[in-house]
Amino acid sequence: MNHALGSDATTFSGTLLASDVDHILTNLKSDLTRIDIGSEKWKMLILEAIGKWPLASEKFDGEIWYYLIGGEAFDWRLLAYRLMRGCDLFSRSEKCLDWVSAPMLFGGFQESDFMRFLGVDKFRAHLSYFYGVTVEQALIVAVEEEITHRRVSGGRELTDRALELAYEILYNSSRDQLWNVYKLENGVKATRPNSRYRYAHSLGEEDAFTYWLHKLRLEESDPAKIASDTRKGLATLERIRKNDVRRQAIMHSDRLRSGII
Repeated sequence: MNHALGSDATTFSGTLLASDVDHILTNLKSDLTRIDIGSEKWKMLILEAIGKWPLASEKFDGEIWYYLIGGEAFDWRLLAYRLMRGCDLFSRSEKCLDWVSAPMLFGGFQESDFMRFLGVDKFRAHLSYFYGVTVEQALIVAVEEEITHRRVSGGRELTDRALELAYEILYNSSRDQLWNVYKLENGVKATRPNSRYRYAHSLGEEDAFTYWLHKLRLEESDPAKIASDTRKGLATLERIRKNDVRRQAIMHSDRLRSGII
């Protein structure tokens, strides 16, 4: 198999043997070989496998993959990406990457169907990830854009420091200060002071940090402000989604004209 599991891997419901995980992957690979990627069935198979998947984290392809953040927020897209990569699905169609990259709440399915595929627990954890990480990231982008607009309109220079103000506006501290508090609270090992990579963080750490920021903002904001910020984040996310749809339509049109497809 193309994955390695640690004996201390966190699970959704108890410890599962590597052979059981292999069984899920073997069945998924077998089912996918009989499916046309042009249909929607392959997405259903991936989601059904996610519903059965027990590991909240694992060592795969030389890296630790964290699917569940803080025991609360489930990144189904990361797990879907891992499953498709393990099944060598990306070599069959670009649609696979487009699917897991699109910021759709339920992966393009009806809410009831998506919940049925994942199961209630993973579905709820997915909502926690969506609002706690995806929407929170979009909110930060929205505030950065507001800062950019104000500075450009006022004829002032746009600097990285100016964009850092987004964190002070939303969380009352600089990004570096927030990272230090996050690491202290969560026991994250600090990088060496003089390391050239001292500001580098893994994707899992970034998501966990964003989720921590989300919870911090909820604790320090009143309900009206929380609702307003959520709407702002959702609006930005929807704009990003529409831009992505337009981009894909243009790329598809270009390929048709060039005879690639």
